Amino acid sequence: ESVTSLLEKHGAKRDSYLSEMVSHVIADSTTSDDYSEAKELFELPIVTSDWVVLSVKCGRQLPKEVFSLEGRLFSGVVACPSELESEDVLPLWGMIVYHGGRCQLDLDDAVTHLITACTEGLKYESVQQHTEKVHIVTPDWVTDTIAKNERQDEEIYHPHLVEYPKPKPPTPLPESVCQNDVQIQVSDNTPSVSEPMDVSISASHNIQSEAPRPDTPNAKEALARKISSRVNIMISEPATPEKTGMPSFHSLGSPGSAGIVRLPSPVPSLGMGLHLRHEVPNIRNTLRNITNRAAALPVSMPVRASVPCTSNVAHVPPVVVSNPPQAPPPDYPFPPKAVSHPVQQPATSQSSVSTPNRSQSSALYHGHDPKENVPPDLCLLGCIFCIVDYQSIIGSDELNAWQKVIEQYGGQVESSYSSRVTHVLCANQKSDVFKVAQKEGKRLVSAFWLNDCLMQKKMVPPWQALHLPLSFNSEKPGFNQMISVTNFDGEERVRLKQMINAIGAKYTGYMTHHNSALICKKPGGMKFEKAKEWRIAVVNVQWLSDLVLGNMDALRLPVHVRYLQVGQGREFHMDLTRVSHLMGGWKTSLKINKETWKKFAPSISSFGQENRRLSGPSPPKRLKVDTASSAPEAEVGAPRVMFTLYPKSLTSRLEAIVKKLGGVTVNNPCHCTHLVCPSLARTIKFFVAINCCHFILTKKWLEDSAAQDRFLEETPYALKDEKGEAALGCNIMESLRRAQIRHLFQDLVFHITPSVVPPVCEMTSIIQSAGGTVVQKRPSVKQIATSMDEKGHPKIIVITCLNDLHLSQDLRNKKIPVYNAEFVLTGVMRQDIDFNMFRIMTSV
Repeated sequence: ESVTSLLEKHGAKRDSYLSEMVSHVIADSTTSDDYSEAKELFELPIVTSDWVVLSVKCGRQLPKEVFSLEGRLFSGVVACPSELESEDVLPLWGMIVYHGGRCQLDLDDAVTHLITACTEGLKYESVQQHTEKVHIVTPDWVTDTIAKNERQDEEIYHPHLVEYPKPKPPTPLPESVCQNDVQIQVSDNTPSVSEPMDVSISASHNIQSEAPRPDTPNAKEALARKISSRVNIMISEPATPEKTGMPSFHSLGSPGSAGIVRLPSPVPSLGMGLHLRHEVPNIRNTLRNITNRAAALPVSMPVRASVPCTSNVAHVPPVVVSNPPQAPPPDYPFPPKAVSHPVQQPATSQSSVSTPNRSQSSALYHGHDPKENVPPDLCLLGCIFCIVDYQSIIGSDELNAWQKVIEQYGGQVESSYSSRVTHVLCANQKSDVFKVAQKEGKRLVSAFWLNDCLMQKKMVPPWQALHLPLSFNSEKPGFNQMISVTNFDGEERVRLKQMINAIGAKYTGYMTHHNSALICKKPGGMKFEKAKEWRIAVVNVQWLSDLVLGNMDALRLPVHVRYLQVGQGREFHMDLTRVSHLMGGWKTSLKINKETWKKFAPSISSFGQENRRLSGPSPPKRLKVDTASSAPEAEVGAPRVMFTLYPKSLTSRLEAIVKKLGGVTVNNPCHCTHLVCPSLARTIKFFVAINCCHFILTKKWLEDSAAQDRFLEETPYALKDEKGEAALGCNIMESLRRAQIRHLFQDLVFHITPSVVPPVCEMTSIIQSAGGTVVQKRPSVKQIATSMDEKGHPKIIVITCLNDLHLSQDLRNKKIPVYNAEFVLTGVMRQDIDFNMFRIMTSV
């Protein structure tokens, strides 16, 4: 909770699920499944919770690699100091922690190394008597390990192996030494120093023995041997990070090196009562900035038989997102919950997974008749489905959920095949129904196609290999293949796993010599380099797509040149000329009869009119079927409730109330009808929900509804936040009313430059929820200049920021306006477009 609080306080956002939008994973153990998934599947940087705490203390983000759980010099080391002065403990503590270990003052079962310079003390005796698992080493084990960048053998650093040189007879110091600012205060218990030293020794700390000692020659000789116990550490100049192999701590907030200064001759030890003053004045403060908690945390280090190579991944900014797409079960590639959860694609501008290749299909193949202007919420209007094959793959409850989703988007489901059917939803091409439907020119699709169409809310011809029924059933072409992928993120990586599972191959998040192929998006990265070195085939997605389509020629050696061209773009789109025999049903546009229009959209009087918000009864509402958060028997039209800004415990209690009253809870703001929150908030959920939902309420609505055992009228419980509304210059009730009349960004096209904050994927979600369109490639100057409305306002909006101004220099030279992110963010809060306030002026 404390780490989460620090993250939120200092501007980060927490996501409970791994997705392509997560930039950092916080973990203090390597044992959880999420750790392996984050490392292998998403290839995200993983740091300990100390990275958060200490970054806050230092006022800057510390290097992530210093706080990784594995692969550090002292990973797995839990050190406990004994019989050392603080001037020794602090540098040692800092060096061990910086290189991946931990330190604690208490000797317990977690300790792996006892660091001491002598063979006495309670901790030393306890280790000697009770355990053999703890290594006893001198401080030099730490410094030598860092200097040589390799863990040293602990056995040769045991303190009983230290040789104590006999002290030389006392000699008076030369006068010249005293003139060089070497001052020593000598007492009866202080040994003499026989030769000059190039550091000054302050007399402010007198030597104090731990117990009275007799003033005899033998006692003085023993004391001298103890004080001179430092093993011959002789160099001619102070240690630096470059010479010792230790890191510089300048990046951690204060100057100096963490090294223990070695002296040019045997002198009293750092821990024996003399205070050394050298040329690194702030070393103590520096080391304190990077010390961790005294309490030890267990660390486990799993060992893999073959060392995996992970690819380089670009930094992704943090974000709060909804549930990511789930990977399919091992025995079948389709993720049933994806159809049950039709969610808006989070990053259409950066992913080719859910974007159809209209350049190939628009001339030959068609979805709805373009004249129909089908509303997005009824994107399956006129489609009559017959589902085959899936009855033996998933349960009847899941099939019922599919049918509900199809009907809520305007489609119909027939229990058996007939001439009325327009689409056959099938898993493979082996059934009799498939053969009859193919002969009669029906549209043949898979559940993947259905899911992707629901995500983009438009019925279009198949554009990916997985959108078509598989040509094989039990004997899969890739049964002996082991495939890894690199340079793909999030949704694209999930889709690749589904394709790999579909052909019967094995997916590995890591890569070893056993892999048969590496699917690469673009050249570069550790996996790519190792694949070249190990002579593993590096292929593009087209190779995998052809295998999904049943083209066995892709497995022939040598690999065809068309599969070796990586980084060409539009990786997931299939060659439609190879599947023309499956596309016959798409050559004719689907027309919707009058009866269907009247049933689902009674207020539309003609098919060619511009699509407007219906003034009559609302179209069927989407039902999110989620066994974890909603009852399958929930009625169509029941409130779909989403929560934001409430703590998890309170949210769980409120979700139980929704379920009890017959409603459903959703995580995607595009699907909610009721947003429940304590105050106005500039969060992604709020920005999206204000464009889609019907009510924004406080939790009192649910609490009072629970008392009455029914959902109450919403109006008295509408959110009122006068302070927040004044700060943002908006009225929530008025904004909701405007959003329900007309989509704010309807007919507008947006291009977002890469460095904009919030990131492109979040901005895309907001814009699309408000009816706008986002394009990845920026239109030309001529296209933007000529696309103006009757008031002279642009219809193509470029959203940019100061860091990306060079990308729009040509526009600003032509006096074409570009805008900052507030054009979108403040615009949706006010449900009003201001073409002047948020324009970035040319003079910037």
